[in-house]
Order: sequence, then C-alpha cells, then structure tokens
Amino acid sequence: MIAALALGLVASSSAARAAGPAEAKKIFNQRCTACHTFGKGVKVGPDLKGVTERRTRAWLLSFIRSSQKVIESGDPTATQLFKQFKQQRMPDWSDLSEEQVGAILDWFAANGPEQKPIDERLAELARPAEIERGRALFHGEDELAGGGMACAACHSIREDGEAVGGTLARDLTTIYGEYRDRALTLFIRKPCSPRAPESSSDQFLRPDEAFAIKAYLMQTARDDRDASRGGKDARAVGKPTEWSPPRSGPGAGPATPRGRRSAASDQILFVLFPFAALLLLVAGFATRHAMARRRLDALQADARSAWQVFRGSLAWRVGLAAVVLAHLAGMIVPDAVLSWNRVPLRLYLLEGSGFAFGLLALAGWARLMWRHLGKSGPSRLARAGELADTIGLSVLFLGLGSGLLTAVLFRWSSSWAAGTLSPYIASLARAEPDTALLAQMPFLVKLHVLSLFGLMAVLPFTSAALIPLAALERLLAAGHRPMAAAIKRARAALARFSPARWIWPEEDAVDAGDDGRQLADEIASDNRQAPR
Repeated sequence: MIAALALGLVASSSAARAAGPAEAKKIFNQRCTACHTFGKGVKVGPDLKGVTERRTRAWLLSFIRSSQKVIESGDPTATQLFKQFKQQRMPDWSDLSEEQVGAILDWFAANGPEQKPIDERLAELARPAEIERGRALFHGEDELAGGGMACAACHSIREDGEAVGGTLARDLTTIYGEYRDRALTLFIRKPCSPRAPESSSDQFLRPDEAFAIKAYLMQTARDDRDASRGGKDARAVGKPTEWSPPRSGPGAGPATPRGRRSAASDQILFVLFPFAALLLLVAGFATRHAMARRRLDALQADARSAWQVFRGSLAWRVGLAAVVLAHLAGMIVPDAVLSWNRVPLRLYLLEGSGFAFGLLALAGWARLMWRHLGKSGPSRLARAGELADTIGLSVLFLGLGSGLLTAVLFRWSSSWAAGTLSPYIASLARAEPDTALLAQMPFLVKLHVLSLFGLMAVLPFTSAALIPLAALERLLAAGHRPMAAAIKRARAALARFSPARWIWPEEDAVDAGDDGRQLADEIASDNRQAPR
C-alpha cells in the first residue's frame, strides 16, 4: 500500500536511469495522487508525509518494488496495512531501480511535495536584487537562459512616468494588478504569443527568471499606482497590497478563437500566395531569359535603357541597398540582431539608421516615379512594359511606406521581427509554413510582408528584369570564352598527334576545319623542307 506512495510508474525502458527531484515530482503528480496525499490526510491509501521516518529505507525499498511478496512473507507491518486499507492491492514497481526509489524517498524526506517552485513565491517577498534582475531581463539587458526575446521588444512599461519599450503589444505597467500574483505566475510560464524559439521549446523562462520578472511587474504596478495617488508609499503599510480584480463582463475576457474564415484567409495569404509568387518569379525569369537569347544584341541595349529608368538618384540606390541588406541580415542572423540590440544605444542606432535609409529610399522612389509617369511609349508593347513598371514601383511603395509606418507605430521592429517574421520566412524556406507567427501581427506588418511577395510576383514582367538577365548573359559569355579557347587548343593538339598527319597528310587534315587547315599548311611546309 505505502509503495503507491509516490512511485507511480516510469517506462520500463528507463528503469536503470536515476531519478531526480523533477522526475520524482512528476511521478507523484501523475501516478500517486490518485490514492495518496502528502500532509493532507488519508485518501485511498495512507498519507505519505513522514513515511521515511516511520519506516526504514530497506523496508520501503522492498515494499515498493514488490508489495505482494512482502505481504505474503508475513511481515507484520505490511499485513497490518493490508487489513487497515481494506485489502487494496497496489502494483509491484519492480521496473524501478534502487537509485530511482532512493531519489523519490529523498524527495519525500525533504518535504518535496510541499515545496513551491521559485516562481510561485509571492512577489511581495522579492528582494531588491531580484526586482532589479527582473528589470534587466524585461528590457533585454540580461539574456534569457532559453535565448528568447526580451519583453520590452514588444511591450512598453512606465518607469518614472515615462513609457519605455516596444509598442507592438500592450503596455504592461498595470498587468500585475489585473492578474494578481497566482494568475500572473501561471501566465508568464508560457510565451504570450507564438514566436521563436520560445513556441517550439519546452522551457520558456526558468523559474527564477519568471519570479524576477513578476517581481519587477509588481513593483512597477505599485509605483505607478502610488504616483497616481500623489506618491503615497504602500510599502510602508507592512502588509500585502490589495489589488482590484480585473474587470469582467462583455469584452473583458480573452479574445475569441479565430474562425474558420480567418484560418482559411491566413492559408491563402501566407502560404499559397508566397509560393505562387516564388513560382511566378522563377518561371517569369526563365521565360524572359529564353526569349532574350534569341536577340542577345538587343538585350544589352534594352538592359541599358532599363538601367537608365531604374538607377535613379544616389540617395535612392544607397537607401534601397541599405534597407535590403538590413532585412537580409535580420532573416539570416536574427540571433546576432537580438544580441546587438541588448545594448540600448546600439538598438537606437540600428533603428534610427534603418529609418533614415528608408526615408532616403522613399525620397528616391518619389523622384523615380515622377519621371516614370511622365513617359509614354511609342507602341502598345512599350506601353504594356511601362504599365508593368508602374505596378512594380507601386508595390515597392507599399513595401517602403508600410515599413516606415511600422517603424513609427510599432517601435523596435528589429527585435520583435527576429522572433516572428524571420522564423516565418525560415518556415517558408523549409516548406513548413508557420502561419501563426504572422497571423497575430497587425495589419500594417502583414501588408509589409505581403508587399515583398507581391514584388517577387511582378518583378519578372518589368523592364528591371532585363538588368539581371543582361548581367547573366555577360557572365555566361565571360565564362564561355576561356572554355572555347581551351577546346580549340585541345582539338589542335589532338590533330597534331593524329595518324592522319602521316597517312593522309593534306586530304584528311583539310577536312578538320580551321584548325585542320592550319595543320595542313604546317604538314605541306614540312614536306617541302624534307630532304629528297
């Protein structure tokens, strides 16, 4: 009976593995609590609190691993327990090793079931050092053990009357008062929204990190409340502050689940459309390349004309190149971006320079579009090309404009994008699209991402596509020349050592083309100079 005491069942394949406190707690919660309590009285079986003091370790080990054998041996303690608890039988846990049983008994001896995790401590009991650590973790000054994003990447909070942090998500100044201690403890054990790597990890915050952040949120909420009351210090009262519960009623609860229509639109916008855009990009460039090879001379001239249209000003080229490189860096090395942003000054530098380059690109785009709209093609084909260019430039404007507005309205995008947008692009590259990462974003962010795929879809049909095609042809031609020269030298060498030089000196050599004719002249010269 007593052995149900907490041993539960571990898979037989793990029998030889030593158990620790975490596994002991898991076994107790999953298998033992149905029949036993720890310090809460008799249930189906005896209360297990103090069992390591009432019984010897050797007896507990024998009873746990084979209770029936101990009872059948006539052991008086086992027989008395068997009768006391109405002859309720418990399974023999012979698959558990002695090390596993010993670890669980050690956990009982330390009153393990009554010990609360660190993060379940009341935030009121936090020391100043723990509150300060929570502030550093919240703002990203200290790195989270799991490698996740800092809270301030998305959330703002008021410190000394000033809101600091991101603006993508809600302000957390008063969150402790809304959730209270217990609810907030449970809430922050999981990421508040889908993002990487937290959403795919078993561990979001360590208990000590969760407690430190909770303590910081408690202190911030208290300071903000005191400031609104004229500076009265509630900490001098000497008892826990009473917080008003969160508002209930219509509109106060959690958001309703997304409907089927929303899920279907997410699949269309963020799965089908990106792959369709990629297909159009590849197929469009392949088709235009095949058509351009029929008139290579005209391709170079058309590419020069397209460059004159799209080259724009120096500000346009510099701004666009910087914006593209910054986005590529965020998608390829998001962890490096998060590490860079850990220092506030560097974060401000990155965000400020990115916004400045975006403005440069937008100013250059405006001048380019003005010049483009003033043109009119002489033929229907030329006007169709100009229409495609106009559409491409318009989609590019959506990307630039939505990106700049996102930077203004949802600051620190370089940080929150590293855990949401970059993993979404990576999931597309793996052909395993994770729409949850993008579906939670505001409309402006979605528009910014969709404009990228729209630009991919329309680019092959613009005259700008001729620029990389002409560059590709020049590259192929540059690689073809040395290859053709090497082939020519090889054919000449083979012809020089061919038996035809001696058997059919002039006749067969002449049939070998230019190289053969040169060889035939050499053979004839040799024959004239040979002694008779």
